[in-house]
Amino acid sequence: MFKAMDHVSRSFPFQKNKSLEHMFYLTFFYLILFVSLLFLNCAKEEQKSKQTNTLGLLGLASGNQNSSNSDTGQPEGGLLPPIPPVVGPPANPGQPLNAPILNDPQTQVNNAPQAEDQYGLYGKILIDQISFQLPVHDQTTITAYIGKRNLRLEPDGTVVNATDFRTFTPANPNQGGTVWFSFIHRSNQKQKLILVARNEFGSSSKEIDFSHIRDCGGVALAPTTYGNCNDHCIEVTKVAGQWNFTTKYKHGPGVTFANISLSGVSHTAYPFGYDEFLYLWDPANGLPLPDGIFSFSSTLNPIVNEYSCILLRSDVFIEDENGNFHIFYLEKSARFE
Repeated sequence: MFKAMDHVSRSFPFQKNKSLEHMFYLTFFYLILFVSLLFLNCAKEEQKSKQTNTLGLLGLASGNQNSSNSDTGQPEGGLLPPIPPVVGPPANPGQPLNAPILNDPQTQVNNAPQAEDQYGLYGKILIDQISFQLPVHDQTTITAYIGKRNLRLEPDGTVVNATDFRTFTPANPNQGGTVWFSFIHRSNQKQKLILVARNEFGSSSKEIDFSHIRDCGGVALAPTTYGNCNDHCIEVTKVAGQWNFTTKYKHGPGVTFANISLSGVSHTAYPFGYDEFLYLWDPANGLPLPDGIFSFSSTLNPIVNEYSCILLRSDVFIEDENGNFHIFYLEKSARFE
C-alpha cells in the first residue's frame, strides 16, 4: 500500500507537466478559433451594414428585405433604421404627368396560413385595390410600410419605426400583374400600415390602424366590466390615455386575512405586470373586518397599451375568524379595439 502511494507521489510531477503542456496547446487552439470567429463576425457585420445602408433606385435595401417578414415567413419584430423616400425614375415619353393621389385601398386581415404559422401566433394583412384619382406614369413608386402604432411618416418623406416595407411600381408589379401587398404580423397587437405613392410630381399617403384579434372573439370591448361586481370583477377604464384595471371582491364578515392580486399577460404568456392588496387583522383594532368590498387599481405595465387583446386574472385568498381559508379567482380576456 505504501509503495503504491509512493509511486503515485513520484509520478505526479510528470503528470502535472503533461497536463500543463496539454492545457497550453488547448488554450492556443481556442485562442486561434476565437480570433477566426471574431474576424468572420466582423466581416459579416460590415457586409450587413453595407447592404442595409445601400439604397437602390427603388429604395429597396437588400439588408432590409428579409424573408422572415415576407409573404412566406414570420416577422422578427425588429425595427428597421429610418427609411428615406423611395423614388423611381422619371416618366417615359407619352406617360401621364400627374402627381399620385391615392384612393382608399382595400384591406383584409385574417389568420396567417397554417403552413406559415403552425403555433397560431400570427395574422396576415392584405392590401389591394390600390388606385389613383388621376392616371400616373408606370415608374411611380408605391411603398407599403408596417409597424406598431408609433410608425410615422416624416414631413421629408422618411419613414421611422417600420418593421418591414416593400415597393412596387405599375411597371414592376406584384404577382398577377397588379400592385398589392401582404405582411405577416403578430396577432393581438396594435399595428399600423402606411401606404405611400411617389413620383417626381408629388406624393400622397394613406395610414391604416389595424390589429388581428385572434383570442378575443366575442369579448366585450373596453372600457367595460368583466365579471360580476356583486361577487368578483375586473373593471377596465381609460385614464389619461392609459388603461386602468380595478379588481373588486365582495366578502363576508369576520375576515382576518386577505390577499387580492391582479395580473395581466398576453395570450403567448408575455407578462404585463402584477399588483396585490394585503389585509391583516390586528386584534388591537377591534373585531375582524365586517361585510364589505376589497378593491384596488393598477395600470400594470404601460406596454399593455400596445396590445388589442390580453388575459387578465384576479386571485383572492381569504381567512376568516374561524380559521377557514378560501381561494377564488377570476380570469377573463380583455379587448381594447
